Amino acid sequence: MAKWLKCLYEEYLQEELEEELSFNSSVVIGGLYFGSLKALDENKPNKPLYFLVIDKVDDDLYEVLKATDHYLFATASDVLIDLGTMKIAVETDNNFYLTEKEISKFKLIHQISEEELNKIVAFRDGQSAEIKKGFTPIFEDDIRRKFKREEFNQIKEFHSRIFEILEED
Repeated sequence: MAKWLKCLYEEYLQEELEEELSFNSSVVIGGLYFGSLKALDENKPNKPLYFLVIDKVDDDLYEVLKATDHYLFATASDVLIDLGTMKIAVETDNNFYLTEKEISKFKLIHQISEEELNKIVAFRDGQSAEIKKGFTPIFEDDIRRKFKREEFNQIKEFHSRIFEILEED
């Protein structure tokens, strides 16, 4: 494993925002949002959180894909987006669900085109798409696998909330 990648992972684990962020955004399908994990749960650390809204699945529930500015950890299941000022990896294998109120606590930083959104969703659903993606980890102990686990652990309770909604119906 590359030493620089391990150092980058250690920095990622320590990363926290210096101040609490507060926004008031509206929901945009295809919107890329930025804010703090703490905005979703006061018990969470004040870590940066990026996500892409891909669909409205219920009256007040949206499916989103976790995204990260740590694109060097991208795997073959991640889509890379160049925003000009920064690159983002959209983790197509890391979806979760947020309400409109929760999304409003984040800042809309970019909106992708409908065509680009359709390509990302098609890629996520297993269809071939002309899209830029990351690399596949080679070894089981690859640092990118640890990164993926940590990314999922940050939002896992929001991932499974769809089952609560389905149970109510």
